[in-house]
Amino acid sequence: MRSMETQTGKPLRSCIRRFFVRQDSMYDDYAVNYQAQSLAGKLFYLGMYLLPGILVWAFINVEPIYRAELRLTGLPGRYLQYGWLIFITFFWHMLLPLLILRFNDKLTWKQCLEFLGLSRVDFRGLFVVLPAYCFLFALVALPYMQWLWNPMERWLLTIPVFQMPSYTIFKGGPDGLYAFPPVALLFLFIGNFLGEELYFRGYLMKKTAFLGKATWLINSALFAVYHFWQVPQTWPLAGMVLSIGLLMQLRKNLYVLIAFHFFINMWLTFGAYPLAKLLHFAK
Repeated sequence: MRSMETQTGKPLRSCIRRFFVRQDSMYDDYAVNYQAQSLAGKLFYLGMYLLPGILVWAFINVEPIYRAELRLTGLPGRYLQYGWLIFITFFWHMLLPLLILRFNDKLTWKQCLEFLGLSRVDFRGLFVVLPAYCFLFALVALPYMQWLWNPMERWLLTIPVFQMPSYTIFKGGPDGLYAFPPVALLFLFIGNFLGEELYFRGYLMKKTAFLGKATWLINSALFAVYHFWQVPQTWPLAGMVLSIGLLMQLRKNLYVLIAFHFFINMWLTFGAYPLAKLLHFAK
């Protein structure tokens, strides 16, 4: 009986693997040949996960530094914060990897785009695999949000060092993030979906391939920790964020990750509520 179950289980696992997993020799070659080799290089690229988040945290959440910036620039606080986010998402996340690859790793511009995954589109991943993955994510995320995310968020709000300042645009309200004009929000959204995935999955995941089979797991965990400036909102999502690194491990395609990142943000904003009501109604 056990032998029959084993024989049945193997084809099923093989079928699931064939459905979700995509091979990409170009991805593998860049990861093998351009991952950090020396100890200093490995520490540098691991630090690059957290450095932009620490930078934004220091210049926005550390009030003495923030007040000094306001005096120096004369900008309203919400525009100063917006400027920092634009700097991180467009310069640090998008331009900096290109510059390092071109001038430090000595790749051609074409190779830089190949390294980052901008030269290849996984259409099957986008239109066949991703819908199934998003459905599974939603089913798992709903109980996670109820039993882990909400309690963790409440706990983090009780720790003074993790508090977001009252002036932050991430707390909402009339001067919050969504009070910006639609064009300004569009730039931030592009930076969020494209910039973060290009930097964390397209760039750093290959640079830290020396982590072996744990690369996707550590990549996801450090991506969650990176959001220092909005800890109570983002650190409780650490468990759900693991799905991002896992999807890159499975499909090895940047465009699938950008689409999934967009789905996660929209689902967290709008999707959880109707889905929760639907499941409650089904009971």
